[in-house]
Parts: sequence; C-alpha cells; structure tokens
Amino acid sequence: MNGKLVGIIVCVVVLLSLGGVMLFLKKTAPKDGQESSQVQEEHDHDHDDEEEASIIVLGRESEEISSVHVVNGSGEFDVTRTIDTSGTPDITVPQLSGISQNSVTKNGMFTIAGMLEAYKLVEEDAPEVAKYGLEEPAAQFTVTYNDGEERTLYIGDEVPNNERYMYVRLADEKNVYMMLASKMSYFLDPVTAYVNLALISEPDNDNWPEYGKEVITRSDWDYEVTFENDPNNVEGMISSQVISSPIFAYLNITGSTDVTHGMWGLAAEECVEVKPDEETLAGYGLDEPRCTVSLKGEGYDYLLKVGDQLFSEAGENEVAELLGYYCTVEGIDGRDCVYLVSESNLPWVTFKIEDVITTIMLPNYLVDLDTIDIEANGEVSTFEITSNGTSKELNEDGSAAAVTSVKYEGRELAVDNFKTFYQFVMTCPTDELCFDEPEGDYVVKVTEHQKDGGTMSIELYKDTARRYIVKLNGKASYRIPSTWADTLLEDLENVKVDGAIKDSY
Repeated sequence: MNGKLVGIIVCVVVLLSLGGVMLFLKKTAPKDGQESSQVQEEHDHDHDDEEEASIIVLGRESEEISSVHVVNGSGEFDVTRTIDTSGTPDITVPQLSGISQNSVTKNGMFTIAGMLEAYKLVEEDAPEVAKYGLEEPAAQFTVTYNDGEERTLYIGDEVPNNERYMYVRLADEKNVYMMLASKMSYFLDPVTAYVNLALISEPDNDNWPEYGKEVITRSDWDYEVTFENDPNNVEGMISSQVISSPIFAYLNITGSTDVTHGMWGLAAEECVEVKPDEETLAGYGLDEPRCTVSLKGEGYDYLLKVGDQLFSEAGENEVAELLGYYCTVEGIDGRDCVYLVSESNLPWVTFKIEDVITTIMLPNYLVDLDTIDIEANGEVSTFEITSNGTSKELNEDGSAAAVTSVKYEGRELAVDNFKTFYQFVMTCPTDELCFDEPEGDYVVKVTEHQKDGGTMSIELYKDTARRYIVKLNGKASYRIPSTWADTLLEDLENVKVDGAIKDSY
C-alpha cells in the first residue's frame, strides 16, 4: 500500500479516536453554569459521608432515648420524652414549661443524639485532650436511654481552618473525633433556641377571621392610627379597611396590606428571654415601647410591643446592620418571651399614613349623589344629578347605573364634561397630612348630598401663600397646594358653561 495513503488512514483513525474521547468528555462534563469545583465538593461530600458513616459514636435509635441533659455556656436544660394524657409520646423541654416550643428542633435533637456518627477519628486514646478544647469543653450532653444507660459526650474547639467541624470525645474514653458543627449546634445553643418562633399563625385562605380594629401608637407620633372596616361600605374600593383616625381615609392595597394584616403570620428571628420580669423588659426598652399594635376582633385580642433595636457589631469603616427589634406579644398562649423580630416583619414601626391611603378624598360614585354644592366667593353653586340607579345594584337589564342628567340652575350640562370635573374634585391631594386647626373661615366648601341621605364635605382654609388646609367632614386632615384650589375655582366656572376642564395643577 502506498505509504502516503497508509499515513492518511492512521491519521484518520487517530482523529476518530480522539473525537470519541472528546465526545465522552463532553457527555460527562458539568452542565453549563456548573463549576468543576462544585463537582469536586459533591465528591468530597460523598466521600465524607462514607467516612462518617463508618464511625459510630453513639449507636442507639432515637426512640430508645428517654432524655438528653445539656450543659453549655448558656446554662443547663433537658429535652425529655413524655407521654401526654392521650398516651401519645411527646418530646418537651421542661425548662420551657408554659412556652410554645419548636417541635422540629426538639425532634431534631433526639434524631442527632441517636445514631451519632463522626467524620473521622483524629487521635486514638489521646494523652492530651486539652489541645482539642476537651479538658474544659464548650458543652457536654448526657443521653439517657429507656433502659437506664447513660452516655456523655464532650464538645471542644472548632477544627482549625475548618469551622464545619468540631472536636468531640466520649466522657469515658479519650478517643478524639471530628464531628459536623451543624450537628453539635443542638447542644451548644441556649434553651431559647427551642422556643417556637411563630408568634401568631396565619389563617388558611378560606378561614380568615372577620377584621376588627387595629390601633397603632408610636413614640414619634402624638396621635394614634386606627384601622377598621369601612363603615360606609363603599362598593368598588380595593381595600375593605379604612383609616378612621386621626383622619378618615380609604386605603391603597399595595401599601396598606402589611400594616392592616401583618399581625397574622408574625414570626421572630430568635427568642432572647423566657418569662421576663419587669426589670428585664425595661432592659430591652419594652417598658416604654417605641411602638404598640393592638388588633382586636371576635375571638382574638393581640398586643404587640416593640422596644429597642439590635445592631450588628461594626468594625472600622463598617456600617452596623440593623438586626431587628426586641418585641413581646400578648393575647396568645405560650408567648411569654422577649423576641428579636426583623424590621421587615414590623411595618408599623416605620410606615407613613400617606403611603397607605388612596388619592381619593371623597369616594362617592356620582350615580349615588343627589346634589353637589360648591360654595366659593360668597356664592353657592348647586348641581343636580339624576341617574337610573345606584352603584350598589344593577338595572333590570343587568347594566350598571349611569348618570342621565346634570343640571345647573335648571340648565342641562354635558354629562361627560361634568364627570371630568367631578373626578378632579374627588382626587383632592392627600400626600401631606395636617391636623392643625385652621384659622378664619373657609374659602371653598364642597358638599356632597347622597341619595341615601348622607353627606360628605371638604372645606378649604387659607394657610400660607402656597397652601390650604383641608377639613374632611369637619376634621382637619390635609394640607394641599393652593394651585389645586385655584384650578378648582377655574374649573367650577368652566363646567357651568360646558367649558374645558383642567385636570392638572
């Protein structure tokens, strides 16, 4: 065979072989976005598990454990298996009697204390256990079994350069083992780690209680804020709740839901103190709380108190991080504790009324009104509204009620033009609260007479050259720009002659 041809054939075979190898490598390589180090870590983890499973330090099932006694830097406590009145086994912490306990943590401890496996044997029959922190251990725990046998394990230092592991040894031998720190945390944590951090449960979607009344006080306010169900039951409002004091206002659902309904589902980051006395509460700023939230309704009466803040330690050129606020909760069994609650779970501490209300000051539908009186410059302008129904019912043909006529001094006005004018009146600005009682007489007064006999009004009082104070239904509530009032007066004259309505100011 031609030598050149033979060379070509050999090259082809080699290339095909290399292609097969490359295809194999491609098939077995990590997927896109998966680093090779992750694969190595998974391999190492699997290898660790194999080694850990081969060294059993405590080798009895968790069901055989009757109790675990823990001693650590925070004190002593027990976790015991008991039988309740119905004969059902239960795991409990006696030192937390009367406190709602975390069943997942308690059961987790018994599971860990059962078949306890080590990562590896560090030193057999170590002559000097002090170098592992096991002469004066950071913690120890004693497992008592149903048959009376007891085994005690000492927990020492973290493994240098590998905080995932800790040194441990049994009290009756000097073999030193490495064990996962995550397992040892059950015995290093204080008893408060076994407290249930779900403070008020969130109802099922179909089982929410009837909303009652929520009252919020704050040390930075000289008034209370009250939320309750809309007494006017205005149809079509997104939120069923309103602010009833210090002003009356309808709510936007985006900003208000956490404030009105955030108590349900409230949870803490950690429990700090159990069964605190008055001195302890004062130490956390809870004798004079910065914020209180009272939520009362049929079948529930909750009181949340928010005290001092807790910040992280900050080094040089670092900014301390707000970790949360110290809180107490009353009105639900088993919560006689001081808790640390994150800021994100406490909207009441920082919210502003302006952020939760709508821009609609007068919420009436035009079809529900009989007349609108606007008094300005010593003259009252009355507009008569006729409609073929109300917002609360459909007509016989299934259609919604509509305004059929608007009259001023007996003359028919363009209905659509008047609707534009009315929209402007409804959305009198609500972005600045004002509870100052104005001086003098009102400059403008708008009064809505409803078909059901009710009335609503806004009165505008001169405050400064650029501001008016608004009384809503006789109560000082807002401060608005004078440009809005100027536009209102201009539009008032235009609407009487079907002129163009300005909707900006």
